[in-house]
Amino acid sequence: MRSHQRQIAACLMAASFFLGSPLPAHAHPHVFVSATMTVSATPEGDLLAVHNSWWMDELFSSSVVVDFDENANGRLDPEELSAVGKQVGTSIKEWSYYTFVRQGAGDVALAAPAALDVVFDAKRGQLQFSFQMKPEKPLRLKGQTTTFSNFDDTYFVAFDFAETGAFVTKDLPSGCKSGESAPSPDEAAKSWMATIAGLGPGDTVPEDGIKFSEVLSTKFTLDCSKD
Repeated sequence: MRSHQRQIAACLMAASFFLGSPLPAHAHPHVFVSATMTVSATPEGDLLAVHNSWWMDELFSSSVVVDFDENANGRLDPEELSAVGKQVGTSIKEWSYYTFVRQGAGDVALAAPAALDVVFDAKRGQLQFSFQMKPEKPLRLKGQTTTFSNFDDTYFVAFDFAETGAFVTKDLPSGCKSGESAPSPDEAAKSWMATIAGLGPGDTVPEDGIKFSEVLSTKFTLDCSKD
């Protein structure tokens, strides 16, 4: 009975991830991602692309195999992997593909990826999603400070950049320096509470809330402000 309940729970998690179900905000994540990010630049010093690589946790991956193994052969064939990529791409579009680039106080608009490439590593028992996003308009890196992050507003999906070399840069303008900020949960909670406390008497909490998941997220910074 407990095993059956776990299978149902896993399928519900997968469905919410794929279909963008309007689930309420969660106090803790239910899907875990081991992520890497690669940022590349053009010869002119503009942002060329952000490339994400996500290894999904084993529980989530196994639920996807169950849901998408149409021919019941116990694995995901190329056509089935393609179907997974299309379904997930449709779902996470609503959440900006969990990929955020910022300069100053503004978000940078990124074009939707052409496709999500999906592989299943049977030895690891995990799915890997990889895809590339480009800015909708030319974005100058040279002379600017730019931040990059993956996070889920609802905190249903948690992104971990614990691997060595999780943030890679290619062809950056000379003089650019990269940095990483990964607050602990305690530090994030203090920052979140400070944001709440900083609201004035006439201020209201933004309609989309003050996102603990964003505060907790790992942020990569490219400082190209100096030649």
